[in-house]
Amino acid sequence: MRSHGGASRTRVAVLPAAHPAVRRITGLGCSERIEIVPIRPGAVNGESHPGTYARDPGPGPDPDLNHVDVAHVHFGYDYLNPESARDVIEYLSRAGVPMVLTVHDIVYPSHEDARPHRSHTGTLVGAAAQVLTLTEVAARELWVRWGVDAMVVPHPRLLDEAEVSAAIRASRHLRAPGDVVVGVLLERMGENIEGPELLDLLAPVAAGRRGAHLRIVVESQAWRDACGEDRESGGHHLVAELAAEGGWESVRLTRYEARDLGPLLAEFAALDVCVLPYRFATHSTWLEMCRDLGVAPVLPAVGFLREQWFDRCDPDEHSGEVYDPRDPGSLTWAVHTAIDEPRSAPPRVEGADPRMVMATHERVYRAAARRREAASDVS
Repeated sequence: MRSHGGASRTRVAVLPAAHPAVRRITGLGCSERIEIVPIRPGAVNGESHPGTYARDPGPGPDPDLNHVDVAHVHFGYDYLNPESARDVIEYLSRAGVPMVLTVHDIVYPSHEDARPHRSHTGTLVGAAAQVLTLTEVAARELWVRWGVDAMVVPHPRLLDEAEVSAAIRASRHLRAPGDVVVGVLLERMGENIEGPELLDLLAPVAAGRRGAHLRIVVESQAWRDACGEDRESGGHHLVAELAAEGGWESVRLTRYEARDLGPLLAEFAALDVCVLPYRFATHSTWLEMCRDLGVAPVLPAVGFLREQWFDRCDPDEHSGEVYDPRDPGSLTWAVHTAIDEPRSAPPRVEGADPRMVMATHERVYRAAARRREAASDVS
């Protein structure tokens, strides 16, 4: 740990630092006792490709790791492919840097075959100085699978009061009184996302309902990758087809940039309901966006999404409907119920205040750094 004006600061590399959820979860740059240290361009700013961080570390530690006390890995599987997990662990070990791991997804929703990811997660979990996760039920699952005693750190709000207020004000210009706006989060359109089939299933929602609008929310790069050079005309064709077949008053694609959700906030706040079409998942950052902006989620009965949303709350008293992804009729029922029986979002659990979350991370980082120093003294 480095001394600054008489007070030591723990130097932490947070990977990937540019992800909006990670910035909020860790409160980067907001602590006097934590210093965020870049390791390599790309690995920290979220722009690296799978395997980049582990690629050819050379005979000795990366020089930048000489300035790091702890590495905190989030979403490791987004930028580290399963085959490179052990290489990365060995890389950090050679540099003498302990790893803190937050397990967001035990079953990663971008892989149809969950086995490589589970093996990858088990490798990371086994090497971590401290494992964190977001819910009690996920912590129990980690204990059952790998015998690890994970610390539960609830997900804090993604948006502050000013961001929420601005988004809600701006959203009023995106809908008329009496409108019903249903959003479908296609996100990155991975293997876990129900696409056209799910949109077809939503057609009955608009039937006989005046002012029913559909918004398809998709990450911009994923849309470009899927549609190629014909992305604009292809998008217009899809919108026109859905509007005609579904009876929606309007259908619009809403695209967002993965590392800049700001322009999306007003569009998201204009939704009455947001459908999460995952085939499988563990937790979802988008549920926290729904909570912040007062949007009712319609979520599948997979992973621990229900537990995350209703954590320690009575589901009958709050918004949010659960559907069975294997039962097409349950989706329509869930959306109808969310529209016709509006309720407030459940509150966050105790300990989810951003300041408390950051304080917990501080304690974890500093404890890992002290253990590292003690091990160095013994050797």
